[in-house]
Amino acid sequence: MTSQFCIPSLPETPQCSPNQLIQLANNLPDATISIPSVDKVLEAIEQGKADQLSKLDWIYCIYAKAQWDQQNIDRSSKTSAAIWKVAISNSWLQHQLLWRLALYYGDRQEQVLAQSLAESFDIFANSDLVSHLLPVQIIRAFRSTQASIELAKIACEQRINPTELLNKIKEDLPIWIPLFSRLVEEITPYFTTIRSPNKQQVRWLLSCLDEMLDSQQIRAVNYLLINVSNDIVSNHSLLVDWLRNNYRNGDNWYKLSNPARRRLQEWIGGINYSDFQKLVNIILNKLDLQNFESNRLCSRRDFWANYSNRFEQLRILLPKTSQIAIGYQIQGDVNLLEDDGSDPTEVCIFDFGEWFVVEFFRGSGSETRLFPKNSRNEQILFGESTLSVKRIRCLGGDRHDHVYLWQEFSPTWLKNHGILPNPNTQSSRNPTVDQLRRRKNRLESWQREIERLEREAKAYV
Repeated sequence: MTSQFCIPSLPETPQCSPNQLIQLANNLPDATISIPSVDKVLEAIEQGKADQLSKLDWIYCIYAKAQWDQQNIDRSSKTSAAIWKVAISNSWLQHQLLWRLALYYGDRQEQVLAQSLAESFDIFANSDLVSHLLPVQIIRAFRSTQASIELAKIACEQRINPTELLNKIKEDLPIWIPLFSRLVEEITPYFTTIRSPNKQQVRWLLSCLDEMLDSQQIRAVNYLLINVSNDIVSNHSLLVDWLRNNYRNGDNWYKLSNPARRRLQEWIGGINYSDFQKLVNIILNKLDLQNFESNRLCSRRDFWANYSNRFEQLRILLPKTSQIAIGYQIQGDVNLLEDDGSDPTEVCIFDFGEWFVVEFFRGSGSETRLFPKNSRNEQILFGESTLSVKRIRCLGGDRHDHVYLWQEFSPTWLKNHGILPNPNTQSSRNPTVDQLRRRKNRLESWQREIERLEREAKAYV
């Protein structure tokens, strides 16, 4: 059987006259195709027409400059310098070059820029118009042999921590490159190079420490404690307070190395002893004291200097007369001593870790008292706002005199309670038989006086 197929009908082909096409082409505007080339860009720069170059021209030039340099070695440096000069007044070109230059120095695996452009960077960076820009300063740091330290210096000068620094430049530079990730580790090494840091620099350091991961912070604090001088610490109680709050108690204390723990104890003690020392010196200068009272205060100040490393906390209590005379010259935990009829005296309460030491400066008795560190005693001695001489004496505790030769006997008394002087402190001398006899007589008189004062205290409280 024979099949028959129907051939579909096709539309007629439109009849276009060649003359019409020619006419249409003649009516189109003239168009010239400009192919990017390095030579084209350099020629435009030489003719002062760099502003007429397209972004595509610049991108191609930056991309192809390395290959062009190989064929034009004698002109490579001069032409790269010319490109940087244009970038001084062309923010878009600046961005393209600086971004690639950061990759060139910060991630050596990427060959993103001609060497001649990298080496000509100073032509741009030394211009007063751009030298202050943060991305320019950062790339200068990248070129340093201690890039991460230089980055830390920039962050410190800007008063911003690493996170804030990256947020500030994330639109300008590739912040994922390895040099930025090492910045955190260099914060404390850089800080320790500052000879006399000011308060703003200390606050910057603490801001950086606060944002670190736990492991980073532990390493940073260990380094800080071992490498910062005691002179710096004595001028910045803010730093010591931060360390005490974050590392003196709890798990972090045990994460520090042994040398770091010893140093932190010394720092805390040094700051607290300094407050005690200042108090004594101000009292000596401001109050009208008799000679024997002045001598007593000087001997207390010098004696406790041997225990300065042990001071964990210090509280100062002043009678009204002393507070008026001294004014606001004492910093730290300073409170008014309630008047209970006792002889005027300043009182210092020292926290020695397992013991509280209460030192009465003047007046009858004028003893040192020792209390075990428990929650009750801590609440009373460091927590209550209204303390008086009689209230403290009524707590009891072990006591020691301040009569003749007391400096020779107090160290043994303290040692028996586990309170040791600073390392390398000279031991007490051995008194003569006559000196012991004189001390015994005065001690008996002091004993009777202190018992009378304690009876008064109990009756008052």
